[in-house]
Amino acid sequence: MKLTDKLSKETIELMQRFNDDAVRRLNDDLYPIAPDLVEMLIDSIYGNIYQRGVLSIKERHIATLSALIAMGSSERQLSFQGLAAYKLGITKEEIQEILIQNAIFSGFTRAMNAAVVLDEVYKKYLQGKDNEA
Repeated sequence: MKLTDKLSKETIELMQRFNDDAVRRLNDDLYPIAPDLVEMLIDSIYGNIYQRGVLSIKERHIATLSALIAMGSSERQLSFQGLAAYKLGITKEEIQEILIQNAIFSGFTRAMNAAVVLDEVYKKYLQGKDNEA
């Protein structure tokens, strides 16, 4: 059984808004390794949190980026979520402001490391390389 067989149409559509290649990557790359963990992750993030009201998807995504920047050592997740940010309409200028805000509260080193990852992601976004983020 594939992961997509267990997901709602709304969850799949939301995941595809983040990254056109996300569903395939989950099915092929992560689901075979840790199916229960992937199901919990997808259900929590896309089936629940991102479908709640009050905050917009964009506002939730700014919080997500900030958390990843603050944590540091999350380049893979920051790459995926950075591409999603651009696809969701967050601009390069807004990303720069998020980095500045995080530099003050999380440290300049983490913000600069994130800036490098997000710049690479922006270049991939412009080239339409969703499967590389």
